[in-house]
Amino acid sequence: MKKILVALLLVVLLGFSWYLLQKTPQKTVSAEQKTVIVPEPKLPDTLFTFKKDELNADCSDNNPQFCAVEQVVKCTINPELEGCKKAKLPRFIFLTDSGIDRPTEISYKFTEKKLLNNQNVELYTDSTCNGTWFGLCHGRVIYVLAPEENNNWSVKDIYAIEQ
Repeated sequence: MKKILVALLLVVLLGFSWYLLQKTPQKTVSAEQKTVIVPEPKLPDTLFTFKKDELNADCSDNNPQFCAVEQVVKCTINPELEGCKKAKLPRFIFLTDSGIDRPTEISYKFTEKKLLNNQNVELYTDSTCNGTWFGLCHGRVIYVLAPEENNNWSVKDIYAIEQ
């Protein structure tokens, strides 16, 4: 008797499970999924050159990321330039020690852009300058940018890669 009761319960349980499987709507995956690709602005093919005697606070590009790099370069050359003291820049840019070989001219060209997982961006440049500036103005210099309010960007860090 117990065997029949257990078998009957198993059949009922199996039937109820089958009913629930049939009742659950099947999710269909459409073969046509549209992916929207937002094109990144092209890196400018320009060699940017800034000299201490010719600096102004205006940005030469409309892209806020490129303007953030330009501001750091200008503030590196002249930390007293208008807007430098208010900007969120790495502290070492404002160091004033007699042993620091601050450049008076910097040239750079953007070579690569990498999007990081934390919403930051790395902009790679090939740079030259007429000073040493902690080794951060010769060769491959990388600017790490962080997003701010109103579609603005600030440079969080600068580092160089030996080539």
